[in-house]
Amino acid sequence: MVYRFVMRVGWRDVVAVGCAVGAAVFWGIDLAYWQPLTERSGELVLFSYAENNTYWARDLRLCAVVAIVLAVLLAGRGGRHARWTGLVVGTAWIGADLLLNRSDVRGDVAAVVLSVAAAAAALAAILVVRRRRGDGPEHRPLVLGAAVSAALAPLVAGIESPTDTEAALTPAAVTLGALLTVLTLGLALAAAPDLETVHWVTTGVVVVAAAGGLTLARVLEPGNQLGSMMLLGTLQLTAVALLTGAVPRGALAWLRQLPKLLVPLVLYPALVLFTVLVTVYLVPVPSWFTALGGNVPVNAADSDTLYALTGVATGLLIGWLLLIMERALAVPSAVEAPRTVEAVAHS
Repeated sequence: MVYRFVMRVGWRDVVAVGCAVGAAVFWGIDLAYWQPLTERSGELVLFSYAENNTYWARDLRLCAVVAIVLAVLLAGRGGRHARWTGLVVGTAWIGADLLLNRSDVRGDVAAVVLSVAAAAAALAAILVVRRRRGDGPEHRPLVLGAAVSAALAPLVAGIESPTDTEAALTPAAVTLGALLTVLTLGLALAAAPDLETVHWVTTGVVVVAAAGGLTLARVLEPGNQLGSMMLLGTLQLTAVALLTGAVPRGALAWLRQLPKLLVPLVLYPALVLFTVLVTVYLVPVPSWFTALGGNVPVNAADSDTLYALTGVATGLLIGWLLLIMERALAVPSAVEAPRTVEAVAHS
């Protein structure tokens, strides 16, 4: 039985389990060690407000929850059961996060307990969807998941704090950004009709570019890394567009795909800015999370942001557009050949 199980484990399962467990442990460490660094106590709560990027630990933690949901989707090959399981797991996890945040859990014991429990929960979700997944991958959910992960990775890498002196911030942001990049490639390759040389070359380019982009996002001075973040997001989303579709055959087929490949270049920076503005001024979801978590509100002159929400909304919008354009700009080989005169005469 063990041998049969091992033989059935593929690269998708390895990526899904590794990313889910890694993100779960990350979440536990964040809640127990880094969240207390962002909180104020005593008289400070009564006479002060938070400022821009005060709740960087919360942003990282919720992005880790998104990574767990995407790993569940990958393990289930985008199937219906995986989608519903991921939705339930993500919702329950966010609820638990808010409750534990209000309970002010912290310290070494809390970190160990939370990390072990979170890793076990993530692994259990992976095993459940793996047992009930279908034979083949479902293209549309995997493309949307890859787009969400690609849109979120650069935002995670660029998360700042008010002082940018926290020793844990840079390694945490780079680690989670790299994990989301791995998920992007895993989901995109799982959605590909066939794996060819173009897919592996594109994967290699993304890995090298992501290493440079994640490094630049942390090396550059705070406030100056926006360009590298937008470039990295555009590159990863373009890779999703290329990896998840049929490989064009010939120069004309490549030209037909050019509009789809250029979509992230135009839309990613604009949608990120638009989503941030909407969630800060029109639908203040980040402020609701701050209140539900029992934290000090952000000063009215500053902005309370939630990068997990920004990445998910941006990725879903671009992902849907990529799917629409993929169908409209199908390569010629995927189109039914025209019938001959003889065939028409006999019909």
